[in-house]
Order: sequence, then structure tokens, then C-alpha cells
Amino acid sequence: RFPTKLHIILSIAENEGFDDIVSWQAHGRCFFVRKPREFEDKILSSYFGQSKIASFQRQLSMYGFLRLTQGPDRGCYYHELFLKHKLYLCQDITRTGVNGNVMKRRVDPKTEPDFYSMPFVAPDPELPEYLLPFIKKEERNEPNNGE
Repeated sequence: RFPTKLHIILSIAENEGFDDIVSWQAHGRCFFVRKPREFEDKILSSYFGQSKIASFQRQLSMYGFLRLTQGPDRGCYYHELFLKHKLYLCQDITRTGVNGNVMKRRVDPKTEPDFYSMPFVAPDPELPEYLLPFIKKEERNEPNNGE
């Protein structure tokens, strides 16, 4: 499903060095497409089978993601169940649009969240084994064995 795939791609971007194109914000509550052209060329075509960012944005909208319009996270996308290190929450994100008929929710800048006033999203102490390849070594809570 789209949200799960997106979450995994953000982890891959961080681990494989293309987080200059798309990445989580430091607090882990939203993500930012930093280089839209490169995102289209390198990520959308490879991972989503799409070639236009507008199609990607429609998918985000159909799954209830919103785009922030002000503050330090301006231009970032968020969903209350889409948090860094919390892949398991993606299973509860449901698609709202059917056949391209999406009700676009109006965003009121006065009610947008301030993610910097909230606790940063931390890794779970016990990560499932299948997630380990997608998490940076220093975030795995593993002993460093004298390194």
C-alpha cells in the first residue's frame, strides 16, 4: 500500500544518501520533498511507477495527508499516523478517495500543528527484525561492542 511504501522509501533515502531529495524532518512528524525534479526522475519512476509529482500529491491527498502552509515545516506533508520509526501505524491509514474523486480538505493555517512544540518521534526500544535494514545503525539501540 502507498503509505507503507512511502514510509520505507523515506527510510531508504536516509540510509542510502538520497535524503537531500526527500526526507523526514528532524522531529519525525512530517516529510519534505526537497528537490521535486529529482524526486520525479529518481524516486517516483523507480519506486512508484509514476513520473509526475502531481500524481504523487493526489495519492497523498487520497490517503489524508495534508501539506503545511507556514512555519519551519512549510511545504512538508503530514498525517497523524505517519511517523518516523512507526511503520506499523501505516496499516491504519485508509484511502478516502475513490476513482479520483477526492474531497480536498481546507487547511486553516491557524490550526496547523507546530511539530517543534511536540516530543520528537523516537525509535521503539524493540524493533521488529524486518525493520532493521531500514534503520540507521546508531538508531537501533544495539550495543556498540567496543566500537
